[in-house]
Amino acid sequence: MNQTKKKCPCKINVMLAITNPRPDGFHDLVSLVSPVDFCDDLSVQISETEDCLSCNEPGVPTDSSNLVMKAAELFRKKSGIDAHFKFELFKRVPAGAGLGGGSGDGATALLAVNELCGNILDTPALMELAAEMGSDCPLFLSRKSVVMRGRGERISELPQAAQDVLCGMKLMIFKPSFSINTGAAYRRMRENGTYYIPPAEAEKILSDWLANPSLKNLPLVNNMQQAAFEEFPQLKAALEGLRERFGIPAMMSGSGSACFAVVNDIAGDESALKALSGYAKTALGQDCMTEFCL
Repeated sequence: MNQTKKKCPCKINVMLAITNPRPDGFHDLVSLVSPVDFCDDLSVQISETEDCLSCNEPGVPTDSSNLVMKAAELFRKKSGIDAHFKFELFKRVPAGAGLGGGSGDGATALLAVNELCGNILDTPALMELAAEMGSDCPLFLSRKSVVMRGRGERISELPQAAQDVLCGMKLMIFKPSFSINTGAAYRRMRENGTYYIPPAEAEKILSDWLANPSLKNLPLVNNMQQAAFEEFPQLKAALEGLRERFGIPAMMSGSGSACFAVVNDIAGDESALKALSGYAKTALGQDCMTEFCL
């Protein structure tokens, strides 16, 4: 095998509880995360010369700052194999959305180069490399819904009943044209000081849901929303409008600006779904991206 093609899923944070700032500059969190079949495509083949990356989106960096290229570099250092790769990335997941698109690309690149080299690295070694790449990267190796703790590098699997519930979610994901600077949002949280959720409270929210998992009682918590809404009040207004007009759960994912609505109750009603998408575009601009994952 000298080439492979893989899907690079993104994710939503069903629950994101930022619990406190850390001395190392990161934040501790408790997060319930689910991969979503809204994907980029990554083609990889062995290169005889050096690593190279091409992408259909001109704004995406193709140098060593891209996690796909970083994955190849880290793989060589860890495995000792002097192999190089040609990557072709087809982007659908928008950047600056809080959907983990870049992290999903990087984690998938790790899986791909390891596969092309005979799966020389085992899962713990890949997890270690993924954590070095970024906080969101390890969750994309399992392709399952997980709980993230620490700064995101501590991954716990979910009971099957909870997995089944999250696999059954039907979603509309939408992203306005603007993005939210994650670092600036975290700074606003630090400066405010009251937005944090105590660790014990966050764990109780999660454990209560895991004791009785269902779509009706999803732990839709994201305390990063408050910092985001300070800069973009129209995002808060749009989410409130979706909930009131359509009677469905809706929340910002991760650090935003992408949001999601759980549309199971109206998934079979094409006119309702069209109205939902139309409302998002009216509230946030006609260039607002909407994507259904049904």
